[in-house]
Amino acid sequence: MKRVATKIRRKLNRISIEKRYQEMIEKAYNFRQTDAGLSDFFEYEANKLLAKMHHLKAE
Repeated sequence: MKRVATKIRRKLNRISIEKRYQEMIEKAYNFRQTDAGLSDFFEYEANKLLAKMHHLKAE
């Protein structure tokens, strides 16, 4: 039972991270048109989230 709960938590965590990643990528794209500094910031943050997603899938 504990293993199932852990698996569900990981899946929910992964879904949350994927959603945040998508939002960051969209913001980076939108800012690319007006503010390169903010675009770089959101792209950097999105890449950190992507690394977390890959780490969760590897576990």
